Amino acid sequence: MSGLRLKNKSRRAKGARTHTAARKGTRTRSPRKAAQGCRGKVRRITLRLPRVEWNVKRFSIVASALILVAGMTLVISRAPGWGRGEERFLLSRFDVRGNRVLTEDEILELSGAEMGCNLLDVRISVLEEAVAASPRVERAQVRRVLPDRVVVTLDEKRPAALVLVGANDVLEVTDDGAVLPAAAQTASVDLPLITGAVGNVEPGIAELSPELTDALALLRRAREVSEGLWMEISEVRIAPGSDLVIYTVADGAEIRVGSGALGSRDLERLWRVLTDIRDGGREVETIDLRFRNQVVVRFS
Repeated sequence: MSGLRLKNKSRRAKGARTHTAARKGTRTRSPRKAAQGCRGKVRRITLRLPRVEWNVKRFSIVASALILVAGMTLVISRAPGWGRGEERFLLSRFDVRGNRVLTEDEILELSGAEMGCNLLDVRISVLEEAVAASPRVERAQVRRVLPDRVVVTLDEKRPAALVLVGANDVLEVTDDGAVLPAAAQTASVDLPLITGAVGNVEPGIAELSPELTDALALLRRAREVSEGLWMEISEVRIAPGSDLVIYTVADGAEIRVGSGALGSRDLERLWRVLTDIRDGGREVETIDLRFRNQVVVRFS
């Protein structure tokens, strides 16, 4: 019995040692150390670049690109001073196209350009804005023509009538009521003249009198009806009481319109009457359009 117990005891001891050894072989960490281990863990990323095999063709492409970049850098670095101080780039010609009233000297003064300055230093956009700011200019385009020329092409505002202001002053007025300033010369002498109670008329005025506005509307509608009717009108007088009176070119006949501008149908009727009278070889003293759907004619 004693021998059997010792044998079993030795087996239990051996098994205990084996179990202990197995436990020793198992690695265990406390929760705190495990958390610290997770936080301290660093993931390493390795980038692998593609392997470039250099050959003659690839080397020549890279060399050409480097030469091109170096050349562009050199050009850009020297560009700001290119042409400065050279006599051939000095402004010596100032050409104007499309002008009818404004002279080249007036446009040169408007632009602010100085003859003899370096053309490369001239800012074209500034010149265009300066010329277009004139009340007489509708639009302007400026071009730089190397080595020494500036070309200005403009559209001038076209007046629709002449307005008698005071005793002797005559100002040009456009269809939309813009009063043009006086110029050194004028090409608009063959225009209808508006006289009488025209109100305040001066360059830069914001709004014309209703009577003058009606007179301009009358001339605009007459031209729309017929160019011949518009050319027949020599003068539009604004009479006291806002009545409009038309005087013809051919015989100075007086055409009484009344208050306000006539409509297109009334002007068409007037043109037919004038055409019939001219074709008949007769002279007219007065034509009265103040009656509805009627034209009263008094012959000389």
